[in-house]
Amino acid sequence: SKIVGPSFRDIAKKHAGSADAVGYLAGKIKGGGTGVWGSIPMPAQPLSEADAKVIAEWLTEGANR
Repeated sequence: SKIVGPSFRDIAKKHAGSADAVGYLAGKIKGGGTGVWGSIPMPAQPLSEADAKVIAEWLTEGANR
């Protein structure tokens, strides 16, 4: 059962077709946030812009292995 936050596939589905999904998600990964998927905050991640973009691209491509 889900404990916290959405699955990677749920994130991919939510942002499918969005022109700026990679930029938006990379910003959320680096800056953290709350309220998008519920009240539990996601902490900011100390990643480089390039690493955050790689993760965001992977998410938007469906988060396949």
